[in-house]
Amino acid sequence: MFEILDFDLSDDDRGVRDLAREIVRDRIAPHARELDETETFPADAIAALAKAGLTGILVPEDCGGAGGTMLQYCLVLSEIASACGATSTTYMALAHAMLPLLATGNDEQKARWLPAAARGELVAGMAITEPDAGSDLASLATRATRVAGGYRVSGSKIFVTNGTEAELLTVFVRTGDAGAGGISALLVETSSAGISRGRPLQKMGMRGSDTAEVFFQDVFVPEENLLGPEGSGFRIAMGVLGDARISTAAQAAGLARGAWVRAYDYAQQRRQFGRPIYEFQAVQLRLMTLYAKLCSAELMVSRLARMIDARTRHEYSVEAAMAKSYCADVAVEVTTGAVDVLGGYGYLREYELERFMRDAKVTQIYDGTNDINRLVMARQLTRRRAAR
Repeated sequence: MFEILDFDLSDDDRGVRDLAREIVRDRIAPHARELDETETFPADAIAALAKAGLTGILVPEDCGGAGGTMLQYCLVLSEIASACGATSTTYMALAHAMLPLLATGNDEQKARWLPAAARGELVAGMAITEPDAGSDLASLATRATRVAGGYRVSGSKIFVTNGTEAELLTVFVRTGDAGAGGISALLVETSSAGISRGRPLQKMGMRGSDTAEVFFQDVFVPEENLLGPEGSGFRIAMGVLGDARISTAAQAAGLARGAWVRAYDYAQQRRQFGRPIYEFQAVQLRLMTLYAKLCSAELMVSRLARMIDARTRHEYSVEAAMAKSYCADVAVEVTTGAVDVLGGYGYLREYELERFMRDAKVTQIYDGTNDINRLVMARQLTRRRAAR
C-alpha cells in the first residue's frame, strides 16, 4: 500500500488509521462487491467500525464519543472508501447527522442522542433536499406549523442518505416566510406517526448506501426537538455543508487511491509482448500522471483537516469548497484512468474498477455540485479581499 500522508502523522493518527485499515481489510473489502450487487445496507461493517470506536471520532468524550480529530476522521473515511464507496457514504452520513447536534444542540439534546449515535446504536441522517429544492436550499417547502407543545410537519424530502434505516433525522423545514430566514431545523424520530418512506432509490453507484425519499404527513414534533433558535436552520445547514465538504473530499481521495493501487498492481502483473505492461512508457506516464493528482488531493484534504483541528481560521469555506470540488474531479479522472489501464478487464465487475468509477461520479454531485462549490469559492474569495 502506498503511503502518501504517512510522513507527518502522529503515533495516534497512525494507530487510528491502522485500526481502520484492519477493519477494512477483514470486514469491509471482502463484501464490497456483494453490497454493490445486492444493494444491501452495510450494517455489519458499521457495527464493526462502531465496536472499534470509529463511528464517534468527531464526538467529544463527554458526549460519549472518542474525542478525535478531523484528520483522524478523514484518515478512517479515506481507508473505508479505498475499498467500498457505499460503506464510506453510510459512515460519513452518520457523522454528518451528528454535526448539527454538536454545533447547535443544547445539553439535553446532546445527552439524549449523541452517545447512542457515537456508539453506532442509533442510525441517524439528515433530510435537506426536496424534489424542487436542491442547490437552492432557501426555496425548500416542507412546512412546520406551530401547534401546542411543538410543530406539525408536512412535506417530503428526497436523496436522504440512510433514509430507510434512520431512527433519527435532522429535518430542515420552513417555519416562517419565504427565503433563508424562514428555515428551522428539527430533530424528528422516524417512529413518529405520519412518517412514511419510499423504497431505496436505484442509483448508478454507491448502491450499498441507503438513499430514499421520506414523506411527512402532519407529523408532530415536540418543541424541545427544535435545534437552535427558530429561523436559524439555513445557517445551521450552511455550517454542516461546509464541514461535509471535507468528508466528500476525503472520500473522493480514498476512492482514487483504491482504484490507483489496483491499476498499479495489475500493470505489474499483466504481461503483453513478453513483459509486464508497466514497463511500457505509455502505461507509466498514465499511472504517474494520476499518481501526482492523487497525492495533491490527499495533501489538500490533510491541509484542510489540520486547519479545522488547529482552529487557526474560523472561516474556511473557500478551502472546503476547493478541496471538495478538486478531489471529486481527481476521483473521477483516476478511477476512469484505472479502468483504461486494465482495458477490457477494467470493464468487468470481477475486477472492481468499474464499481470505483461508478461510485466516484457522485462525489461531483452531492454536498453541493462542483459548480456550486466553485461559485462558493468565487464569492467568498471576493468577500475576503474586500475585508482586507
